[in-house]
Amino acid sequence: MRVAEELDALKTMALDPVAFLVTPKLLAMIVMLPCLVMWSDFMGVAGGALFGVTGAGFTLGSYFVATREALAVGDITTGLIKSLVFGVVITAVGCHEGFSTGAGAEEVGRSTTSAVVVSILLVVLIDLTFTFLFYSTRAGL
Repeated sequence: MRVAEELDALKTMALDPVAFLVTPKLLAMIVMLPCLVMWSDFMGVAGGALFGVTGAGFTLGSYFVATREALAVGDITTGLIKSLVFGVVITAVGCHEGFSTGAGAEEVGRSTTSAVVVSILLVVLIDLTFTFLFYSTRAGL
């Protein structure tokens, strides 16, 4: 949008580009990333059930009993909390890089690469921090 001067057009129409462009993306990530986490958790349990029943000799009932006993509510809530934070970080980095890109396809490519690399790095560092915090509170450190 910077290359096609659409941001300037929004400013000319007295629309705040941040409110007009960032807010919907942020709300979408805040809603959809936890939904994706819940879906992937469900699919992981379903895949484990498929393997457990067909390959490991479990019955479907015994698999779900073992799964329910192994899962803690804290595991699910920490995953959802982390997904919210990751969504905010990914959106913030992507929007920052998008607003600060230069003109031309080469600059857009550089900004895209930078957004992906910075997002991955921040997600890994934040995940490391969350893991330390959640583990230290459970272990009593």
